Parts: sequence; structure tokens; C-alpha cells
Amino acid sequence: MKLLVLTILLLCVHNIVIGVSQKITKKLSITQNTGKFQSSGTFEMKAPDLNDEEFHSSHMPDHLKCDSCRAISYQMQEYLSKRESQISAVKEGKAMLIESEYTDALEKCCAQSWERHGVIDVDSVKRLSGPGLETEDFTGVKMLSGPWPGRLFKMCQAYLGEFTEDDIYKEYRNNRDYLEDFLCYGENGACTKHTGFKDEM
Repeated sequence: MKLLVLTILLLCVHNIVIGVSQKITKKLSITQNTGKFQSSGTFEMKAPDLNDEEFHSSHMPDHLKCDSCRAISYQMQEYLSKRESQISAVKEGKAMLIESEYTDALEKCCAQSWERHGVIDVDSVKRLSGPGLETEDFTGVKMLSGPWPGRLFKMCQAYLGEFTEDDIYKEYRNNRDYLEDFLCYGENGACTKHTGFKDEM
């Protein structure tokens, strides 16, 4: 009799565990539109599938230039802000950085490792992910290193040649939180040519 009762109890516990497991599996699903867990499917993550241009080219593919420009502008803001915070008069608003100081900050920005940037698949679209981008917090497999640091370095250097350090610092001082509008959303900006990313998230 005791054995029969014990068997029934074990079967009940087994069924409860299976039911809970199924509920957890359902809740741990994810959509690439939001990067958040939802109850609509199964949990699946995969690395971005790069084509020949994305994998072998020394230049940033066109469809990733908008994200790249925004990532670069964010880093420029960070480096300029850090440099200003190191000088009391500038930090207190009594002075501005001199040419050699903001030039050094921007050159160091471009020369950084860019190791925190990579590509992630978002709703079947490859996007750059990293600090300053909404895709940084998305759940998924991010492809770091590889060709991305070198491409970001080249793009960053190109902006210093196109706009000059003086132009960039002036725009930063005018509106330090929206340097990307100047670099990326001008007449020939990378995001002007490839619209949609800024407001879709």
C-alpha cells in the first residue's frame, strides 16, 4: 500500500515538473524586434551570416555605415567630454579646449581598439552593436573583432579629414549631445542616405 501511494506521488511530481518546464520554455522566447523575452515561440540565437563584402572588404558595407557613424559620433563625444573634465577651467565653463587638446582627444578616439563593437542580427537585418547604439543591449550573438575595428578606425579618420577637428569640436560645443546630427544626418550623411535606423527602435 505504501509503495502504491509513493508511486502515485512520484507521478504527480513528475507531471508538475514537466508542466513548469513547458511554461518556462515558452516564456524564454525572444524576438529580434525588441531584444526582450516574450511568450511566442522558442528561444533561438544565431551568429550573423556574413556575405563576401561584409567578411572580406576593407571598407564598411553601405548598410552598416549609419550605425557606424552614430557609434563614432558617440565615441567622439565621450573622448571630448573626458578631456574637458580633466581641465578645471573648461570643466567650470570658463574656457574651451585649445586646438592641440581637442585634436589629441579626437585622434585618440579614432585610434582606440573598437573591441566592444560588432555585428548582431536584428529581425533578420545585420546591425552594428556597441556603446551609444540601441542595439548594444539586444540579446543575441554579437560578432566582435574581425574586420569591424579596422573599418571603424578608417571611417573615424575619414570624418576627421572631411570635417576637420576644429569643425567637430565647434559642433560638439554648440550641441554636445547631438554630434551625430552633424556627422551622420547632414546633406551627404551616412544616415541621410540610409534612413530609418534612428527612430525605428
